[in-house]
Amino acid sequence: MKSVPAALDAPTVPGSTPLLEVRDLAMRFPGGVKAVDGVGFEVAQGETLGLVGESGCGKSTTGRMIVRLLEPTSGTVHLNGQDITHLSRRELLPLRASMQMIFQDPLSSLNPRHTVSQIVAGPRRVLDRDQVIELLERVGLAPEHADRFPHEFSGGQAQRVGIARALANGPELIVCDEAVSALDVSIRAQIINLLSDLQEERGLAYLFIAHDLSIVRHVCTRVAVMYLGRIVEIGPVASLYADPAHPYTRALLSAVPVADPRIEAVRERIVLRGDPPSPAAPPPGCSFHPRCALAQRRCEVEAPQLREVRGRKVACHYAEISG
Repeated sequence: MKSVPAALDAPTVPGSTPLLEVRDLAMRFPGGVKAVDGVGFEVAQGETLGLVGESGCGKSTTGRMIVRLLEPTSGTVHLNGQDITHLSRRELLPLRASMQMIFQDPLSSLNPRHTVSQIVAGPRRVLDRDQVIELLERVGLAPEHADRFPHEFSGGQAQRVGIARALANGPELIVCDEAVSALDVSIRAQIINLLSDLQEERGLAYLFIAHDLSIVRHVCTRVAVMYLGRIVEIGPVASLYADPAHPYTRALLSAVPVADPRIEAVRERIVLRGDPPSPAAPPPGCSFHPRCALAQRRCEVEAPQLREVRGRKVACHYAEISG
């Protein structure tokens, strides 16, 4: 399926240029595995777009292609209106300051042989020591932490180092790849609050990749739902959570716990049949049809395109009757 390359309920002012514009992005790995298959979306300055879905759906691959840690098979990535998809390393270097990434496992993403000061200042030493200390204090660390090595930190402290490193170049866009999923619940809340404060202070835009839909609801402006390498629904958080249009989105949200025990006791839990198909051998037509209660013959032969349904974009032939 070729996804719609046009803007998907774009949050930008008409006529303005989005900070990030992803069009028809795809990644094929050896063996014919379609990790990402025609993904498109936009992110405005200061916005947080959530990217959610089951493990293996292509979320992290999408994020790594955007910051050019992986080379896309096809499609384009525009940053501030400039196509960065096929820039050489030398051409990309001046743009690295505008986009950074925070990784899931902070300790594995920090060079164990470098001190925190060296890590945050970066290979080009963009910050002097006073600036490093100032940045460490802003993310909740002490000046003495500057001379320590990553193995001396807890997971939460190491993630603060990762955030400081991401901020060092003054980025406009940060891709948060499961940035809090490996942390304890109490530390998770602290990091989420820190990211929120930094966004307000600096006008940052986030692509927030996560599987925890409760966190996504709390921190994101809009949310894109991925299934088997494709976006199946994208729209504002409030309306999508209140009234999901795609059957897969409905199933995901039905698994999110509700704080009120009375509601939790009576609400419907949608259990999907079967397992997700292999990206190496996706089913024909709609990739979700083998697990979908709404599936009909059309779904087996015709891949649905993203279209307007209830104020958002949905890739489902029968989205009007879901819910």
